[in-house]
Amino acid sequence: MLKVLRAELIKLPWLLVGGIALAGPAFSVLLGGTDTGEGWASSFGNVAVAYSWLFYPLLAGVFAALICRVEHATGGWKLTLTLPVRRTHVYLAKYIVLAGVLALTNLVFGAAFLVAGTVAGIQGAVPYSTIGMALLSGWVAVLPLAALQLWVSSRWKSFGAALALNVCLTLPSIFAAQSRTIGPWYPWAQPMLAMSSSVARRAGDSVFNVSPTTLWVVVAGGLIVAIAGGLFTFTRADIRQ
Repeated sequence: MLKVLRAELIKLPWLLVGGIALAGPAFSVLLGGTDTGEGWASSFGNVAVAYSWLFYPLLAGVFAALICRVEHATGGWKLTLTLPVRRTHVYLAKYIVLAGVLALTNLVFGAAFLVAGTVAGIQGAVPYSTIGMALLSGWVAVLPLAALQLWVSSRWKSFGAALALNVCLTLPSIFAAQSRTIGPWYPWAQPMLAMSSSVARRAGDSVFNVSPTTLWVVVAGGLIVAIAGGLFTFTRADIRQ
């Protein structure tokens, strides 16, 4: 498993991935803005909505497609799966790399916000625990979506088709998040609900009127279903590419 994981890390186009991981969070901070009159927590909450609604789900799809791009572009699936390695290990290694890149992206977003807030002159003590918990919550909540995106990307050869599907399903998430019944069940809305709810709870507020218990139960269940479905399809697929 470790050898397969090392191979996946080597194959990943790090220059492109690194550029996207830096540009996406930085642009979301610029788009969200930093209001010096609101304080650190409120300003972070505003920026986090823009980031977790649009950029983070989109980046999950982009990274998933890039992780599978080498095999799709060069007929590498057939070569990879004829090697003496388990298909389960190949798929899980790709998912671990995807989860790690998304964790790194979240850390870049947090750092970009702190730098922007300092430059903008936001007053008061920085609520590191609030920001850290929101970043962790957003990362955990994006894991089911990442598993779903890897499932799709491993089966679809077209990079554009996988990305287009992700864009089409990401945009309505801001509306789905406002529904108490639909929001927790919509994978593209879960990162936004998790990050926003984490900030709001620590500020004594409520946001989107979603039960945290329901959200996390659905996230855990969705993660299990998405990974199991992806593994089932991948291990039984007839790879001819």
